[in-house]
Amino acid sequence: MKLSVTKISTFKDCPRKFWYAYNMRILTPKSEGFYFGSAVHEGLEYYYLGKDPMQGVDKSLFGKKANISEEAKEGVDPYKLRKEAKRIFSIYPQQAPYLKPLLVEHIFNVPLIHPETKETLPVVFTGKMDLITEDAKIVDHKTASGSPGSFFEVKNNLQASGYTYAYLRMFGKLPKCFLFNTIIKGNTRREPRFEPNFTKKTIEDCCNFFDICKEVYGALKRKETKDYTNYYHCRFCRFHDICPYDRR
Repeated sequence: MKLSVTKISTFKDCPRKFWYAYNMRILTPKSEGFYFGSAVHEGLEYYYLGKDPMQGVDKSLFGKKANISEEAKEGVDPYKLRKEAKRIFSIYPQQAPYLKPLLVEHIFNVPLIHPETKETLPVVFTGKMDLITEDAKIVDHKTASGSPGSFFEVKNNLQASGYTYAYLRMFGKLPKCFLFNTIIKGNTRREPRFEPNFTKKTIEDCCNFFDICKEVYGALKRKETKDYTNYYHCRFCRFHDICPYDRR
């Protein structure tokens, strides 16, 4: 079995949501926010590889798509999004935090072993780190229309703990810190801005992450997905139109 932060987060949101996404493999197009975020993300990949970031933006917005999950919902204007991305990258080199890349878009696959007890799960933890810097920072790029709220705090904490665990497995030591490189979109009255948010995770956080993985692994092994629901995230769920338990 393979687990990722996205899989774990989806299961914690709602087991039935996990069933739709990973058992039924139902694909849905991206909202404007997610489509824009993917474009900026690819632009940042190009930027940290020393290439023109707008080439990455154009590839993401106008390039060939592998399936519907890479496409935008009807009504999304890619030319408007390109204009917004260009505003961001016109000031990013001057205003964003300076980061010297060691690894860009690094894919990892690490075993799940408790850092202290050495208990081992028959699971591979997998994912992709946006950036690992030469001074041992893990960086994850985020785009938002405003400062991140409490809704994302739990998800961000899970990601920071999980990626810190993966770094520990890869390098045998903890990273210096985890940086959320948040890019706030501009509008007609304000320029884009950048909000770096640093957090530092500990061995205890890595142990807690292992425990979460163990909990999710156990539930998945018992097939506790389809008939298990969590109503707290219905309003944000992309499957609410087909879910009989929808409580928006």
